[in-house]
Amino acid sequence: MKWEGEENISNQEYDVIVIGSGPGGLSAATLLQKRGLNCLLIDKNNLLGGKMISIEKDGYAYDLFPHGQVPMRGSAFEPIFAELGVSDEFVPALEPDDPRDIITLLYRRGDRKEHNRVTQGQAMADPEPFFKLWDLEGDQKEAAIKVMTEMAMMPDEEIDKLDGITMDEWLAEREVPGPLYNYLGFHANASLAEPIDLVAASEQILIMKQMMLQGGGGQYKGGFGGLTKVMVREFEKNGGTLIKNCKVDKINIEAGVVTGVTTPEGTFDAPVVVSSAGIQPTILKLCGEQYFDKTYVNYIKGLVPGWAFTSVRYFLEKPVMDTAMYVMYSDESWLDTPRFEKMKNGEIPEEVILFMVNHNFYDENAAPPGKQVLVSGTVCSSDPEAKEIEALWKKMDEQMQEFFPDIWEACERREYNGPKDIAELTRDSVLEGQGGECVGLAQIVGQCGSMKPDSNAPINGLYIAGADAGAKGMGTHQSALSGTAVARMVQQYLRGRAKMR
Repeated sequence: MKWEGEENISNQEYDVIVIGSGPGGLSAATLLQKRGLNCLLIDKNNLLGGKMISIEKDGYAYDLFPHGQVPMRGSAFEPIFAELGVSDEFVPALEPDDPRDIITLLYRRGDRKEHNRVTQGQAMADPEPFFKLWDLEGDQKEAAIKVMTEMAMMPDEEIDKLDGITMDEWLAEREVPGPLYNYLGFHANASLAEPIDLVAASEQILIMKQMMLQGGGGQYKGGFGGLTKVMVREFEKNGGTLIKNCKVDKINIEAGVVTGVTTPEGTFDAPVVVSSAGIQPTILKLCGEQYFDKTYVNYIKGLVPGWAFTSVRYFLEKPVMDTAMYVMYSDESWLDTPRFEKMKNGEIPEEVILFMVNHNFYDENAAPPGKQVLVSGTVCSSDPEAKEIEALWKKMDEQMQEFFPDIWEACERREYNGPKDIAELTRDSVLEGQGGECVGLAQIVGQCGSMKPDSNAPINGLYIAGADAGAKGMGTHQSALSGTAVARMVQQYLRGRAKMR
């Protein structure tokens, strides 16, 4: 049996099979292989990394859609790289105390016609530029400082108590100046891909705290795919088996116990299967509803998908950008649930939020000499068949022309993608309207934090890794935390099996 780029694989029995090379699955596979287990990693694509994917093409190196690491200091990837013995290769392209101007922000208050514009250092390290951006003075400034300080200083155990209330409900109990509330509405969209009236206060406050104390908006040379490259290399170096371009058809289960997987290339046996293919595709499709209690199946079907991020990538013929990130929003552009429903039904707002990453700031080799690449994004439905995507692309281009004319005029070509592309690259869409999430499922109040789906599925030997289960925090960091926890669970499970023999 032979795969492109692989030697003949004679061993079809493994200790662990991992489905998907996203940050959750890859973290689990790499750590387990390092710890002495015999692992098989299967991915349906040739390009690895799941949603933590970077493209290298025509001399450019950039993420598929805009990323920003939170937290920068204390990322979940740091201990993984340390255990692998490659800490010297964990080199963020931006440090929390970087003295340069990092971010350019445009914001318009609802009572103003013009946008304020500020350029500042690392986001949240110094609130004064935000106060200038928001036109806050006197009592309103003091009120904003009080709320921001409360978030930054809140003990983790107190944050955990807020899993059951929304950020909107938490803010309603405090004196919050309008511009700060609107920033947090924007932040819920840009950092969590959720509306402020659904995101759990615990999740958003945790991320705000990490941004203020540990830095936010981190990146890596060549994009987040640089992390993927190192972990895949170490996985194979330590004896792991990697099969690319191979889609798993079925997770095999006998008498309530995992026995392996079936693929077009053959059947592979293992007492443990770790899936980072998404909790809904794993339970409902790869395993099958018949293996689970109806209550659990209904619970899985009821998990709410996060929103997607649709992207426009701008390739510039000359360097015009001088900060790492560009952010644009107004009091009316960020989306709560009612605004989102209107947009999904075709009522595109006059202005949308923009979150943009200038890869050249982080990596001088992100573009050919004398050129630049900008990855821009805004929130949208996770439905692969979403109807609003082309209208959002048009709106994003219009705002780029009006508010960033130097970038627009230097643009020699553009690339577009949306939830359909994300679903094809990452998780299968098994329920209507889902599959293109930029993070995952179960990111809202009542489904995250202590209420997050368990990574240990109710089938012996089946585990879910990634943003859908077992962790909290932002994006790739959350997924890597989940993968790290799953690696520990798998070891404990296999030790228990060995003792019973």
